[in-house]
Amino acid sequence: MTHQLQQDTPTAVVGKRYKLISQLGVGGFGQTFLAQDLHLPDCPRCVVKRLLAKTNEPKSLQTARRLFNTEARVLYQLGNHDQIPALFAHFEENQEFYLVQEFVEGEPMTRQIIKGEPWEEERVVALLKDILEVLVFVHQQNVIHRDVKPSNLMRRRRDSKLVLIDFGAVKRVSVEAADPNTDMADSTVSIGTQGYIPNEQLAGKPRFSSDIYAVGLAGIQALTGVLPRELGEDAQTSELDWRIHTPNVSVELATILDRMVCYDFRDRYPTAVEALEALRSIAPDLAGDGARSLDDDLASTVLLDSTQPQISMTLKQPSATYDFVPTDPKEETLTLSGHTASESFLREAAPVDAAPKNVPGKWLAVAFQKPALQRWALLTAVTGMALLSFKASPLLRISQSTAPLSAIPYSTPKPSPIASPKPLTPEQEAATLLSQANRQREQRQYAAAVASYDKIIKLKPKTAKAHWGRCESLTGLKRPDQAIVSCNDALALNPDYAEALWSQGKALKQQERSLEALKLFEQATALKPTLADAWVDRGMTLQEFGRSSEAIDALDEAIALDRSSAEAWSTKGAALWNLGRFDQAIAALDKALQIQPKAEGARTLRQQAKDQLGY
Repeated sequence: MTHQLQQDTPTAVVGKRYKLISQLGVGGFGQTFLAQDLHLPDCPRCVVKRLLAKTNEPKSLQTARRLFNTEARVLYQLGNHDQIPALFAHFEENQEFYLVQEFVEGEPMTRQIIKGEPWEEERVVALLKDILEVLVFVHQQNVIHRDVKPSNLMRRRRDSKLVLIDFGAVKRVSVEAADPNTDMADSTVSIGTQGYIPNEQLAGKPRFSSDIYAVGLAGIQALTGVLPRELGEDAQTSELDWRIHTPNVSVELATILDRMVCYDFRDRYPTAVEALEALRSIAPDLAGDGARSLDDDLASTVLLDSTQPQISMTLKQPSATYDFVPTDPKEETLTLSGHTASESFLREAAPVDAAPKNVPGKWLAVAFQKPALQRWALLTAVTGMALLSFKASPLLRISQSTAPLSAIPYSTPKPSPIASPKPLTPEQEAATLLSQANRQREQRQYAAAVASYDKIIKLKPKTAKAHWGRCESLTGLKRPDQAIVSCNDALALNPDYAEALWSQGKALKQQERSLEALKLFEQATALKPTLADAWVDRGMTLQEFGRSSEAIDALDEAIALDRSSAEAWSTKGAALWNLGRFDQAIAALDKALQIQPKAEGARTLRQQAKDQLGY
């Protein structure tokens, strides 16, 4: 297998099915092609991504293959959402990995969020809501996007909806396959883009709030017209000093954006649910300074009519896709060992951009394609309202609203300082509580987490994740009897719940029922091979039984998934010691101490191994 990106001929066929038409993008993680599916009628277009595995070493390929299959399963699941491209297929061919995804016709937000052209505040709020509404679904699937930015946000042409593309997690196939034995203490691999990536993600520890940071930066970029990497920082706090670029921003929006982009992840909104609720509390300002007359708005419909044939033509051209076009050729980055490797992309010619970018009402013209907005324009024309006080951005907001037309307060164009937030549905309330409970559990606030999980269970008794979270928290409180009951409740709802099996195994170990626990750890890792903590506990339990060779195999699986586990390295060192492999034991224990310098047990065992070797 070559380690260089291949140059395919226009007629190349991969997977015995997908004909590559043209290359859309190329970079450090692989190549992206516009393709045709030869097995379906009319050979519909799709997008084929070839992921670059940077070595053909067998162990590296095995790691890449496992990650590839895992991330593909995630993408299949995410593709159920209307605003995330569906994954049609994934396969390996000639030791290279391919994803086949839905082709999205539209343009990236980089063509609307332009340097030096700040947006109106209302439009920024609408954009943030659009992004977060999709991220709520993503986070509820326990997935972190890792690479939210304008070039990964597509405005779909057929309905003007925002589509979230190019999930960063799948790029781990390229990154982690490069060298599975890389020492975490010496090399930090992170996926993301300079300017949009927070410090914890840069350190290789992304969280849900890492996505919130990126969304906030995208909003600030739209609001200020300034690229994220050009924003200054407060010398004392390291917080972004972005307000100087837009001094007239409302206090409400500025407060929300400040929290979204906090330097410390613990100070941000923990997930998209909380950030979206905060934005929904901002009142829509239907009138205000600088309002445009409806004459201007209606004139933009003339622009729509004049551009419609041009848009129709671009729909027929392969180059009509604007997918994978970044704001800047240096935008796509992979950070490795403190160095940044830029990923450049091919840019497609865009006939629709032939008109000057500063044509008034250009962005609104696309919005006028929405039926709801057309009906609104017709209704207001018939009723003869005082239309001159309306401006373009409220029109866009109305078109994006899910409320019935009769609920739109167009007859009273007076601004309201604060809008009453809509009451949460039971599902939304449960989702909010679940995010809170998970955060408490992750911060080891186990008693508070149990109380939060109890509220969820009272509200939605069949929430398996709440029963598991309660079990895991009770295990943290060393209350194994109650923990086992909660895990049984989770497993009654979902018999294949790997996390519940793992947590129940930990509770059994607290009751000194290690053999039963081992069986549960084995079941958990069989159901979910990516559950690193279950592999660690499986390896540690095997080592307790003196089954050191099996323990090493399990711990190697854990380390391949999470190289920052001091317990895995330390237990592996002990297992290698038992087998008399002292040199390897010392190497494993060194890595454990690099991650956790105060691990006295590892330090003592390492010294004993050195004594055995006479140094």
